[in-house]
Amino acid sequence: MTTVVLTRPKGKNDRLAQALCQLGVQSVELPALAIARTFTVLPQDYDPQGFDLLIFVSAQAAQFYLEALTAAGKTLAAGTRIATVGAASAQPFYQQPQHSSWQLIHPPASHPRQDSEALWVLLQPLLPDVQRVLLVRGQQGREWLSQQLLGQGKILTRCCIYQRLAAQWSAKDAIQLQPDLVKPQSVVFLLTSSESTRSIYHNIVRLGWESLWQQAQFVAIHPRIADCLIELSAFTPAQAAAQIHVCAPTETAMLEALRSVALP
Repeated sequence: MTTVVLTRPKGKNDRLAQALCQLGVQSVELPALAIARTFTVLPQDYDPQGFDLLIFVSAQAAQFYLEALTAAGKTLAAGTRIATVGAASAQPFYQQPQHSSWQLIHPPASHPRQDSEALWVLLQPLLPDVQRVLLVRGQQGREWLSQQLLGQGKILTRCCIYQRLAAQWSAKDAIQLQPDLVKPQSVVFLLTSSESTRSIYHNIVRLGWESLWQQAQFVAIHPRIADCLIELSAFTPAQAAAQIHVCAPTETAMLEALRSVALP
């Protein structure tokens, strides 16, 4: 039986694990990163009223910002422009009762690219009316979107609302995974960011499992993550084609990709 390794931060894997179980697919949870808030009450510097556009790079950034805003006793005004890099990142806003009063901008869920580049295309018509931009993100991440905004002469404020800490898998974690990893192509790793991919790989190296890793299957939610994996692992083009499967970053797409690999 194939085992799926769910590597998103703790608390983010439950729904996917349950759905896989219903399909008869075994999974284990081994988070690659731990998420830590940098603040819980929104500082005045990040008050939404001071910006023409708010941009969020992840659902985590959006959720933490909304919670910090509430803790500061504030709300988002009607008409607030809110952009997210994908449909999934916008979900914390759609879950708010007043979401219809905001201007929510993101690639539709059906768009093949859920990333900064796809969002940038949608922002083009708005840029003449935008001067001050708040970019809500983690402490590490791509600078591509920041560079585009600065290149257009926008006044950019970065709000680093959380940090990602690389997880170190324990001996207990190793015991949980090793029996499946030693069987060729019987493990599928879910890869959801380049940073988490690097953390997973470093754990594999530390545990002395590089040769076993070379035989595993992988589901990555963006081509850029697949490229990171290929570079880390020195996969040949043939290995990459056979072992790496790219899907959209939605729960439905991830479930279908993992199912198709685990139950071919």
